[in-house]
Amino acid sequence: MMATQIACIGGTATVDIPEELLRRANLSVGDPVEWSLSPAGDLSLRMPRQAGESAVEEGYEEWKLQEIDAGLAAIEEGRSVAGEKVFDWLRSWGTEHELPPPL
Repeated sequence: MMATQIACIGGTATVDIPEELLRRANLSVGDPVEWSLSPAGDLSLRMPRQAGESAVEEGYEEWKLQEIDAGLAAIEEGRSVAGEKVFDWLRSWGTEHELPPPL
């Protein structure tokens, strides 16, 4: 089974999604999709929202603000990772020499 891969080329992020996952989501290659993030941090794949649908999941806005506050507090305490280390880690995904998450 092929893993989902994310690549950033210029200012565009490209996601290669395994065909099996597309079939389970009832999607075809090239269909537009949205990623939905739950308060628990889980991602799910779905069709784009239709006009009139709420763009905000139940409790998402509150969770998002809590996460932002926690992130700012971590930075103030000196607990952060340099962006280049994160990019190096992401670039290693799907390679033979995948790096561990930066600390």
